[in-house]
Amino acid sequence: MTYRVLMVLTSHKLLADGETAAGSWLEELAGPYKVFTAAGCVVDFASIKGGQAPIDPASLEAPWLSDAGRAVLDNARVMAQLAQTPTLPSFDAAAYDAVFLVGGAAVMWDFPTDPALGRLLQQMGRQGRVTAAVCHGVAGFLNPGAAGLVAGKHITCISDAEDRLAGYDALVPFMPEAPLRSAGARLSFAAQPFGGHAVSDGLVITGQNPASAARCAELVVERMKKTASA
Repeated sequence: MTYRVLMVLTSHKLLADGETAAGSWLEELAGPYKVFTAAGCVVDFASIKGGQAPIDPASLEAPWLSDAGRAVLDNARVMAQLAQTPTLPSFDAAAYDAVFLVGGAAVMWDFPTDPALGRLLQQMGRQGRVTAAVCHGVAGFLNPGAAGLVAGKHITCISDAEDRLAGYDALVPFMPEAPLRSAGARLSFAAQPFGGHAVSDGLVITGQNPASAARCAELVVERMKKTASA
């Protein structure tokens, strides 16, 4: 069976200082993309506003740039897709087995508020499909349209400690940890900041940070297979 995954990226380009360029974090796109394609999944990309989906320049530098990231940068077809992403209303949730929200600090501006993303998450949840996110991307579950998806669920996200250590606490409109707790999520984290940690609770799957992105995608593949065989 061929599974279809829709990877959603931010369209936001600057952090709160108005000067620091931002976008999706490359490893949180590339690691999962490698896992999905290796599993034979069909992967599509979408962004909040469409067109060029920005990549955070900081994620293109050592020590963050991985072999998976280099493979994406060297893949002309993928880079062309990222240069001309469709918007979310172009997609039918029923055509996908999973949606995967790619992280990056920039998502804090558009994932929690975009109505189309909220509708997509709501539809995926109602149809019994997988909803997944990594790092700051988990803030997409704070979208009003996704209300209730993480209530009572065991999940993870970038921790406040990691945001502070990376200096993002002063560069994002809010940090996701406390609002997710307020939404009823049961959060857990790696023993050390920036350690790998991914959590699967039913159809909601989350990863804490870039080091968790590939494992998060592996859990998505496992869940899609279990759902299909049920």
